[in-house]
Amino acid sequence: MTPQLGGVPGFRDLLPLEAEILREAQESLLAEMRRWGYRHVITPLVENMDVLDLGLGVEQRRRLFKFADGRGDMVALVGERTVPVARLVAGKLRGAALPLRLCYAGPVLSTDEGRFQQRRETYQVGAELVGASGPVADAEVIALAARCMEATGIRRYQIDVGHAEFFHGIMDAVRLPDEVKAGVRAALAARDFVALESLLEGTPLKSAEHELLLRFPALRGGREILDAAGGLVRNRRSEVALAELAQVRDLLVSHGIGDVVNLDLGAIRDFDYYTGVIFEGYGPDFGRPVAQGGRYDALLARFGRPAPATGFMIQLDLVSEMLTRAPRPPALKPVDAALAWTAPGLNTALRLGSTLRLFGMRAVVDTQTRTRSEANAWWHAIGAANLVYCRSDADVSWSSEGRRTRNLPPEQVAARLAGGGD
Repeated sequence: MTPQLGGVPGFRDLLPLEAEILREAQESLLAEMRRWGYRHVITPLVENMDVLDLGLGVEQRRRLFKFADGRGDMVALVGERTVPVARLVAGKLRGAALPLRLCYAGPVLSTDEGRFQQRRETYQVGAELVGASGPVADAEVIALAARCMEATGIRRYQIDVGHAEFFHGIMDAVRLPDEVKAGVRAALAARDFVALESLLEGTPLKSAEHELLLRFPALRGGREILDAAGGLVRNRRSEVALAELAQVRDLLVSHGIGDVVNLDLGAIRDFDYYTGVIFEGYGPDFGRPVAQGGRYDALLARFGRPAPATGFMIQLDLVSEMLTRAPRPPALKPVDAALAWTAPGLNTALRLGSTLRLFGMRAVVDTQTRTRSEANAWWHAIGAANLVYCRSDADVSWSSEGRRTRNLPPEQVAARLAGGGD
């Protein structure tokens, strides 16, 4: 039978251009994180279900690919990487002094295609600041996320900053049944105002409480929104959240990113472990967040090492998609030199290729003998910047677009190419 060549639904191949954009973005992100003092760690794609049960809520566990390994243990493919990092910090890094600054990169998977925009696999790069509490740590992570977006080549972006406790304070104050609260949370997270209105109509809420929940998703803007929100709430939990947001907002101005920060008090994240400041980063004309993160002070305690923590992740797939859509999308970097040869010049071609690669150039040596006209056709087919045609140990010609062909000794060709081609 002919094999199916389309792949598994929800999973996809990355062709050279997209794969190179994604890999370069990953390297740029990790390099930026290292500049801020974050150290790279690698955690497995597979985690024990006992670990994931500790860190994830019921809905997050439902979306995992689960299976039994050869020993009969239940394991799963990771759907996010904050929980594996928490396990690492509480386990093998238990003796490491806090705070810890860690970063990671890798794929995550979900059985729900809608979670990753009709995909079940996506690539993420993230950073976690473990063992630091307060607005200074929150602002560092948000500022790092902003600089990471810039590092990938995104020039216009916005960071929406909210606070998980603001919503929890409101939910405490309205005193609804747990199942109704869960429905309200789901409707707000989806910004489904029709479903929200339907839920609230069946509750005994007072008109002021009813209005507050309906206005909740619209509490977005600059620093002035904190004063407006303060006039709507009368509970300590929400008031503390607003005070913390004010401090974080001022620190982000000091970080130099105040002009891209937008306060969003209606933000609700879909992971249960967030406990404080949360945020999302958006690129130009893109409705989905590229960066997501926030504070999760209670997570480490579930693994036996209580510690405050905050972090974020960036969706590499969305970064790649945005860069491809840009007015000047990235292109594959061209091969610097194509080395063709006749039989007597093969060893020269191989030596020249090795020399050019030592200088960091991209050099492709042909795999078969070619006439001069065949070499020219091959050169243009692979899109190389230069053609080096080796006929013998000493007989080498060098061609580049817009310049006449020159016959030079091999060592001069290598020196001129490595020096910029003059």
